[in-house]
Amino acid sequence: MRKWLVVLVAILMVVPILGANFKKGKLVEVSNISGDLYATGGELIAKEVDGDVLFFGRKARLWNIQGGVFFFGEKLVLNGAISRSVRFFGRSLEVNGNMGRDVLFAGQELRIEKGAVVEGEVYAAGEEIDIYGQVNGKVSLAGNEVVLGGVLNSDARIKAKNIIFLPEAKIQGKLEYWAPKQIEIPQGVVAGEVVFHKYSGKKVQKKAEKVKKEVKKEAKAPAKKKRGFLFSGLWFKISWFISSLVLGYILFLLFPSLVKRLKEEILSKPVKAFLLGAAEAVAFIILILAFFVIVYTWLIGLIGIPIFLIGLYFAKLLAAFALGAIVLKWIFKKEITLWISYPVGLILLILISLIPYVGWLFCLVLRLWGFGGFLYRVKI
Repeated sequence: MRKWLVVLVAILMVVPILGANFKKGKLVEVSNISGDLYATGGELIAKEVDGDVLFFGRKARLWNIQGGVFFFGEKLVLNGAISRSVRFFGRSLEVNGNMGRDVLFAGQELRIEKGAVVEGEVYAAGEEIDIYGQVNGKVSLAGNEVVLGGVLNSDARIKAKNIIFLPEAKIQGKLEYWAPKQIEIPQGVVAGEVVFHKYSGKKVQKKAEKVKKEVKKEAKAPAKKKRGFLFSGLWFKISWFISSLVLGYILFLLFPSLVKRLKEEILSKPVKAFLLGAAEAVAFIILILAFFVIVYTWLIGLIGIPIFLIGLYFAKLLAAFALGAIVLKWIFKKEITLWISYPVGLILLILISLIPYVGWLFCLVLRLWGFGGFLYRVKI
């Protein structure tokens, strides 16, 4: 049975990647692409892509993407229609077209040009943020200078040293802002309530830099709302719990005996499982990096990274099965069915992750613990 699990997980991880298009070079120009596009290099020019675009490089210009965009580099220019969300980590983002969903920005300069439309929400942390177009969802901005010259059709939250309202600016919802001093807002600009919080410029700049680092490192915000509003930590935990609960129950339905054996494995040999998981994780990372520096095998590296990350995700689910079983057995002095112990384990993982400063370290240890047990049992 365990061989079938390995085959199933491998298929689920590899098939979507094999259907993608991989490009690399100093200048990559593509058009009319069917499927996802993964690219690395100096400059990317892509038009009419029927899928997501993932790019690591210097700069890119994109037109009409029927999916989402993930960019890590220097400059990105978006034109035409982008069907899904845009996630940007770099220096400069220029939006000229219609964004179908949210825009997530962590960088130096964001410009939403006149005529551009963002259908979803905008979350941005940067040095300079200029919005001249239209945003239909909520707006959360943190930076040194924010210029509003467009139409915001929902609520806005802004933290900045300088906030400038141009005559064309319109906020159809509530405005809540943090600034060194209260701003004289032209009459008719804000349709809803205006709430002011005094905030020093130095604190704002330091906060923006901190948020950018956290977004790049974790792709999620602090759990406490008062320490940042760019992401909802509570929503992230709830969505992770629901998705993990469903996936874990599916695995248990399909492979009940295997899940039980894996749980028993890491419980009976916890130290060995952790050491094996840590060693395999380090070896895997070194192997992937080695593939990336070899010109003709970079494709293997791109395939290996998602496989490794998904493997760590499944390892955390396995750790939840074991952790819940340990705690419930200690409380009730008897074995409790995994149907009950598994959600308890997931809740414990969330609580552990909320421990200040060291929560992430405990979660990493638990991931490696589950990872090592899985590798030992299936003898990969």
